[in-house]
Amino acid sequence: IQFEKGNIELYIKGENAPGSSFVGFAFNIQNDSTYEAVYFRPFNFKSAEKKDKSVQYVSLPEFTWRKLRQEHLGVYENEPKPAPDPNKWFHTKIVVNHPMVKVYINNSKEPSLKIEQLSTRKSGWIGLWVGSYSEGQFKNLKITKN
Repeated sequence: IQFEKGNIELYIKGENAPGSSFVGFAFNIQNDSTYEAVYFRPFNFKSAEKKDKSVQYVSLPEFTWRKLRQEHLGVYENEPKPAPDPNKWFHTKIVVNHPMVKVYINNSKEPSLKIEQLSTRKSGWIGLWVGSYSEGQFKNLKITKN
């Protein structure tokens, strides 16, 4: 479906496999290389050193995770609040209201990530997202358009 703004809710399950579990949701998709996404690194959820690198926003092709980390450390990635068990399902709510995106985990009242979008795109396709050939499971997708 075409999506402009609203709420994206779903349950996601990745793996507690360091460096190889990247699961999330893409929006404002124009093609297979031009889109925005919010994704999670479950293996970092409980890590004392890397928990602040658990929830990530990207706007491809220009703003990759690497570029954002190098140029805007701590802005487009953050820790999960509350931190889910990396081996279990967790609920996420992604609120897209251009230019703001907020990401909530397990019905928290406080967002785990709150950013201003880097893209000027205001609509596009949506899709489930996995990175680096990860395996992910998704269920109970609910889209509420505003």
